[in-house]
Parts: sequence; structure tokens; C-alpha cells
Amino acid sequence: MLAENKNIIIASTIFLLIFSIMQFIVPDLIGFDSYYHIKAADIIKKEGFIKEFPWAAHTILSNNYADIQILFRILLIPFTFLGLSIGAKIASVLFAALCFIVFYWFLAENKIKYAFFWSLLYLFTAESLMYRFLLTRQMPIAIALLILTIYFLQKKKYLFLSIASFVFVLFYSGFVIQLFVTLSYFFLEKILSKKFDYRIILYSLSGTILGLVISPYFPNNIFMLYTQIFKVNLISNLYNVEWKPWPFFEFIKNNILALVYLLISAFILVKNKKITKVQSLYLLLALFFFAYTILSRRMQEYLIPFSVLAIAFLFNDYSQGLDKNKFLKYIKIGAVVFLIALAIINFVLLRKDVINNDFLHNYDKCAEWMKSNIPKNSLIFTNAYAFPYLFFKNSDLRYTHGIDLTYSYLYSPEEFERYMGIMQGIIKDGKDFIIQDYNPDYVFSGKIKQDVQLYKYIVKHKENYKAAYEDDWCAVLKVK
Repeated sequence: MLAENKNIIIASTIFLLIFSIMQFIVPDLIGFDSYYHIKAADIIKKEGFIKEFPWAAHTILSNNYADIQILFRILLIPFTFLGLSIGAKIASVLFAALCFIVFYWFLAENKIKYAFFWSLLYLFTAESLMYRFLLTRQMPIAIALLILTIYFLQKKKYLFLSIASFVFVLFYSGFVIQLFVTLSYFFLEKILSKKFDYRIILYSLSGTILGLVISPYFPNNIFMLYTQIFKVNLISNLYNVEWKPWPFFEFIKNNILALVYLLISAFILVKNKKITKVQSLYLLLALFFFAYTILSRRMQEYLIPFSVLAIAFLFNDYSQGLDKNKFLKYIKIGAVVFLIALAIINFVLLRKDVINNDFLHNYDKCAEWMKSNIPKNSLIFTNAYAFPYLFFKNSDLRYTHGIDLTYSYLYSPEEFERYMGIMQGIIKDGKDFIIQDYNPDYVFSGKIKQDVQLYKYIVKHKENYKAAYEDDWCAVLKVK
């Protein structure tokens, strides 16, 4: 027991160190969502559970708001006392490390050999996933909750299963994935063990239902969850890139190792000529998420951990017959060399990716000018990508678009099509639709490629705008 605790402490320290190094490649928050999430937590800390979201005025959130991730906001609140930027970065490090600590612990609990190797393999499999672990998001803890869900199922700890379901539904709209994992386990139990354990469904659903009903946003959270799951995320997301499929070669580049893990798992399965219930579960889930990742790149978040679990559990049995085989020694050496090379390559790619996407802080002077010179509650027309940073810097103003473009589309499809026409430079009509559709007080425009067409549109209708502030990175124009 002491040895196991010592190993967990050592593994935890290493994961914390790795993610600290990765997180502080740049001093600023990484990605877009990090700014939004930590600011939303800060607002709840100061104002309590907000019932309206006026900051994204031309989205469905403005008139029918429910925070369907309220537990995540609450979890972030303690970090806001450290300062929003540093607090968000520390939270990201801790959440990411926690995911891998739970993953390692779970493998060790199941007596899987080389648990630390498999955990590091999960971490370094894809640079694209490494990047997502640096965002202040729910994903790391969601994965940890899924692992705990499987552990509770294995150990028949049904009360804890119910608690995990309760926490998940208040924490993240992806709770439907937890339900899918639970149902998969239930059906495999029925097929392979010939048992009909109704408690799996009873306790899981009871926790989920309780979480839905006990939410401070009930019953609006039900409508918002339906919109989020079926109209924004899993099925019909129209404009959010992370829910769209990768082009073929991008898919192969980002998921080639997960595919290799699945192929090796299949090879071991053929050699072993047997499969346990838990091995079946991981292989089934890995195959499901592989198929889903073809449709949506976001599902890589689940594909990689389950493909690693599948190969780890299958290889654990397969290696029993190799223990006295000299070939196993060479497999170990090759695996370690491969892991080191993989870590170095993906860390180099990660550093480049982080630095290339670290530009929002360049809008700081614009944001500070807006905070000092624009009256509170003024409406700012802006390209949606800039919303998280502007909202982070100044929540006294309202912005036209933000969080997810699909929210704006659902608010008014016709208005949104004209907005996209402006951003893409395809509007031929002589009318100024910024004025007609939004009647904003000011317009914010960056000077990067995302805003080139917006800036051209403003110049085309320059008689309606007056330059208020400008620097090398952005401009603020007052509507006449």
C-alpha cells in the first residue's frame, strides 16, 4: 500500500510539472474559451447565479439563459481570487494533472502493468489533444469522471455511480457521454455475464434526473441542454470548427496513433482468442469514438483515452505469455524510445501551436480604451472570435456575437446570414447591415485576417463611422 501511494505521489508530481511547463510556454491564457470561463466564474462570484446573459446580445443566450455548466463555474471561483489570468492557468494545470492522475490510479487499481507508461502515452499521443488540455475547460475533469464512472460500475458502487451522474449533469453538457458509457456497460453485462443488473440504470438515471431538477436554472436548463446537445454540439453544429470533421489528411495526422492502437488491440485479440467484459467495453468505446471522430474532431478527446485503455488492458493479458520471452525486453526498450521521441516531437509542435495562437492579448490597449471611454451597457459590434477576450476585459459592455456562432444563427437566421456575408466579404447590397440589423454604439475590428473583410465593409460605409481609437492591432469606431 505504501509503495502504491508513493507511486501515485511521484506520478502526480510529474504530471503537475509537465502541465506547468506546457501551460507557461506563454504568460497569457491559452485559447479563446479560457477567457470566457474564468470571467463567467468571476461574475457569479460577485453577482450570484445570473439569470440573464446580456453580454452576447444577438444570441439565444440573451433572452433565455441557463448556465448548464454551473458546477464548473463554481469550481473555478476559488481560482478567481488569485487573479483571473493566473487563476485560470493554475486551474488548467490542476484539472489536466487530475485527469492523468485518475487515469494512472485506475490502471494501477486494475493491476495493469506499466501504468505510468500508458498514462504518458495517452498524454503524448496527439499534439492537438495536448493543446486542448491547456485550455481552462471541463474536458479533463469530464474524462476523470468517466474513468470513475467505470470504476464504480466495476466495483458495483452504485451510490457513488449516482453521485458521479449527479455531478456530471451539473458540470458539463457532455453528460450524455457518461450515460452512453453506462448503458454500454449495462448491455455488455447482460450479453457477456447473462446478468440483468437494473441497479446500473436505476442509480445512473436517478443521479442524472436529480442533477437536472436541482439545478438553480430548472426548468430552463432542460431547454438549454436540448439546444446545446442537439442544435449546437453533437448533431447539427453549423459553424463551430471544433465540432466539424477534419479534412482527410488532417484526420490521419492527428489520429494515426489511435488507429495504430486499435489495430494492435485487434491483433492481440486475435492472438488471445478471448476478451473480458472490461476489455470489450474499452474496445467498443474506442471504436465508437473513432467513428464519431471522423464526423467531429471534438470526439478525439474520448477516442484517445479509450483507445489507450483498450490496448493497455488487452496487452496486459497478452504480456503474461511474454514474461519469460526475450522479445518482451526489446518491446519495452522500443516502447520507451518511441515514447521519448513522441514526447519531444509533440512538445515542439505544441510550443509552436501555442505561440502562433497567442494573439488576443494584443487587443489589450483597445479593450482598455473601451473600458475608460465607452459608457456602460453600450452595444459593440464585433466578430465573434474576439468576444471572449473583450468580455474578459470588460463586462460592462454588451457585444453582438459570442461564445458559439450557432447561438447567433438560432437567434435570427436571416440576420446571421448577413453577418456571415459581411465577415466573408460577399455582401453586394449597398445597405449597411451593421447599422440596419444591430444599430450598435461602436464597432470593434481587429487587424488580423479574420477581420479583413469587416474592415473593408466599414471603409465601404465610412460615412456611418468615426474613428475613435486605433493601434497596430485593432480599431474602435463610433457609429455616427
